[in-house]
Amino acid sequence: MSLVALGMLGYFGRKRYMEGCRIKVVSTEAKASAIVRQTKAEGVVTLYDILHKECPSLTDPQAALMVPTPYLATGILQTIYATLRVRRQDRTSDVVYERELLVMADGGTISLDWFSMDRDNQMQPIALIMSGVGGSSQEHHIRALAKALACSAAGFRVAVVNHRGTARTPITSPRPYDSGFTEDFRTTVKHVKALYASSKLVAIGFSMGANILTKYMGEEGTRCPLACAVAVCCPFDIKVSSAAINESNLLNNHVIQPAVMSTLMRAIRRASHLQVDPAWNLNVERIQQAKRLSELESELMVKISGYSSLDEYYEQSSSANLVDNIQTPFLAINALDDRITPPQGIPTGKFMANPNISLALVPHGGHLGFLTGIPPRIWFIKPIEEFVSAIIR
Repeated sequence: MSLVALGMLGYFGRKRYMEGCRIKVVSTEAKASAIVRQTKAEGVVTLYDILHKECPSLTDPQAALMVPTPYLATGILQTIYATLRVRRQDRTSDVVYERELLVMADGGTISLDWFSMDRDNQMQPIALIMSGVGGSSQEHHIRALAKALACSAAGFRVAVVNHRGTARTPITSPRPYDSGFTEDFRTTVKHVKALYASSKLVAIGFSMGANILTKYMGEEGTRCPLACAVAVCCPFDIKVSSAAINESNLLNNHVIQPAVMSTLMRAIRRASHLQVDPAWNLNVERIQQAKRLSELESELMVKISGYSSLDEYYEQSSSANLVDNIQTPFLAINALDDRITPPQGIPTGKFMANPNISLALVPHGGHLGFLTGIPPRIWFIKPIEEFVSAIIR
């Protein structure tokens, strides 16, 4: 084979590979897209306009690509690498938080970790960030996003919402958080709005935190005080996601389940001094011996929430049921090779019907990976910054 032929083969091979890394945005057609704002200078600006004019990372033919780091070319490798480097410290994530404790109506406590580059500016927009199960403000991707938003042109004041019992938050109630429990986040939004009444408020959720955020927005509908929201790796259908995460395989058995269960069981041990409601009828021995997330959900989350079965808990906790009711600009980012929140759980058709919502389908990225370049950097930070900044402009 001649050098010319080899060169042509390499060119077309690379072009085909790059096309396989292209982002696909799912939303309503331009003429049906919801109006985001209308000003004398801009005229009518729709969600479609925001996506196609101000979010090049998602829609520009040259830029809308997520090319995975060469040695992290599969979803499994992306997921493992992201999980193992969760505590990574570097200049992109060197933030110092100021903590605020917030007590809920039932006596439970969550914490808000605040970060801002301009603490004296009371008018700056605010970004709430919520992690997944067992996560916290200390995860690398959370810190990196917090710094990027704070240092952006919009200059966000960031508040990371730490779930009950995470990030060394005091445990003051036996009621844990779960995949469908939105009341803590609802209370947080009201609290932050009361503190900064003149500031625009956006929210970003990851994994389970994305499901809570999405479910909250559907529950609130037209009452939602958020200017916009972004959900990354959202498990819209909890039953589908649970089946994936509880499947016995190398990734789950040695990476995901140990990481999640160690955090949850540590919180349970810290809460052992609290008196539980006898009406919950908990089997403490089964809870203490749980090895997989589904075992813990069945014995703890199901009973505390008053559901009759694990299937009912999954059904009622799934944000897919409420996506139709979202009335605020909303962007979901999901990877097609995500083994934890697989694409068959994404209600794609609903994104084509609701003019307020959009979905970015990324061919590569795994679960909370989306690592590109050498050394690996987090791809989703840029489209999140583009989207939320454009909405609140």
